[in-house]
Amino acid sequence: MTSFAIIGGTGALGAALAGRLAAAGHEVWVGSRDAAKAEAFAAERPGLFGAGLSEAAAKAEMVVLTVPYAAHAETLAQIRDAVQGKIVVDTTVPLRPPKVGTVQLPAVGCAAVEAAAALGPDVRVVSALQTIGAEKLASGGAIDADVLVAGDDAEAAEAVRAMLGELGLRSWHVGPLANSAAAEAMTSLLIQINRRYKIAQAGVRITGRPKDAPVAASLSVRAVAGLPLFSAGDDLAGAIAAALSAGGEPLQDGDVVVVAQKVVSKVEGRTVRLSGVQPGPDARDTAARADKDPAVVELIAAEASELMRVAPGVIITRHRTGHVLANAGIDASNVGDAEDPSVLLWPQDPDSSARRLRAALTAATGVRLAVIISDSLGRAWRMGTMGSAIGSAGLKPLRDRRGEPDLFGRELQATVIGVADEIAAAASLVMGEAAEGTPVAIVRGATYDPDDVAGIGELLRPLDKDLFR
Repeated sequence: MTSFAIIGGTGALGAALAGRLAAAGHEVWVGSRDAAKAEAFAAERPGLFGAGLSEAAAKAEMVVLTVPYAAHAETLAQIRDAVQGKIVVDTTVPLRPPKVGTVQLPAVGCAAVEAAAALGPDVRVVSALQTIGAEKLASGGAIDADVLVAGDDAEAAEAVRAMLGELGLRSWHVGPLANSAAAEAMTSLLIQINRRYKIAQAGVRITGRPKDAPVAASLSVRAVAGLPLFSAGDDLAGAIAAALSAGGEPLQDGDVVVVAQKVVSKVEGRTVRLSGVQPGPDARDTAARADKDPAVVELIAAEASELMRVAPGVIITRHRTGHVLANAGIDASNVGDAEDPSVLLWPQDPDSSARRLRAALTAATGVRLAVIISDSLGRAWRMGTMGSAIGSAGLKPLRDRRGEPDLFGRELQATVIGVADEIAAAASLVMGEAAEGTPVAIVRGATYDPDDVAGIGELLRPLDKDLFR
């Protein structure tokens, strides 16, 4: 067990840090200019002790400074004698209200260097925690952000990193104390990000891998939040671009934007009111066999090039685009109301829809990407539906790996991967099928061959290769 003093421990950051250290089993002294205030504060929190600034610093093996920059110099003077020979962790950020969103480093370079000069050569000053907000620390949970640790004494820096690791924080020693200038300036940048993109507690995460580590494939799939309920004529690409900007996670080159067929059909005006459909004799006959609304069956027949099977509850069709699926893709869920029922047809040309959306998103973001229009389709001899690509732009839907060697050097003879369907299926896991309201997902890290011409037709098995008839 190590004893700590949190100087300024009754403030938001100090209190959060004190709570985490006490929960980890350490003796924690909370120091305040008002000793009575510190004592009252500690009395309400198990594991904490309260005292004046110099008294708290004298009690501890490691001292953490968590005071505003306006009180920095005065506080350093008060604790100077009590911290000689100790490690002092300075979390100070030189913010001068009201311009806290503007970098304001002092003349010597940073607040941590000022602290080292004020405390003298026998105090090992280490800078840390400038990019971790008090709310994150106070949450008590895992923190999705890294801590930048700067210090001239490598042993002291590692002691601070060990303390941070015990609290569940990942940290990096970023060099000498003067490099604290980067972390202190970063706080103003994070404040600007929080304000501009309406997010809470932005942080820093260091990425990379050891130079000798093998490269492992990775994939991320995330739904796009904040999209509206779409109607005919809406700007789908504009809404997606705006939602991504508001979320603070812009598109990157190589991303695949997967969009549910339903919203594409809605904005393209493919909604049909059943009251306006007049079913013919054939539709009425088929409807009787399928136990379906004759008006719906009329639309199914109009959308299909062939009715392949009719059974109670379902009609298997070959859609006019070539896809084999139930009910020609016509959908009544989340469409219209019970008083005046409507259904939604597939886009007239899903590949064209994907190309238009891709062009608009590229123009809005400057990013080279691919677009897939997806729907949930059943599969022969399998129960359940899964996300499938019905339109695409910017990628080859198939990835032909024939001729490549396998793990043992043998030549692949029949490996042709339906990449577009695999990506659509991955996206469907976060897009949902019911009331989620997240009809767009971004898939990052998928391996595909970029192609500005290919369409989804490559995925469709030709009729002369139909293995079931």
